[in-house]
Amino acid sequence: MIISKPCVTMKGIVIGAYSWERQVKVDLVKTAECLREKGFSVKKLVPDMMLILEMEDYEVSVYPSGKIIIKLLEDAERGKKIAETIYDCAGILEVVI
Repeated sequence: MIISKPCVTMKGIVIGAYSWERQVKVDLVKTAECLREKGFSVKKLVPDMMLILEMEDYEVSVYPSGKIIIKLLEDAERGKKIAETIYDCAGILEVVI
């Protein structure tokens, strides 16, 4: 399940990935490599902590828990689509949809 909602502390969208079947865990290194191959710009990668990238002109932070923050985005549905691209690269899309 992917839940997308406005962030209350800053302008943006917060997305969470949840599954009853297994623990959601994102390998940030693998995900960053996949997203680079798809043409997205990786700004910072701290393995096991955080991945910051540029997608569709938005700064996106990805965490090992599957949490994603998209700064300055106000459209939750668009945020969900961006998250699906990230979760696909992380290899967990089929688990969270």
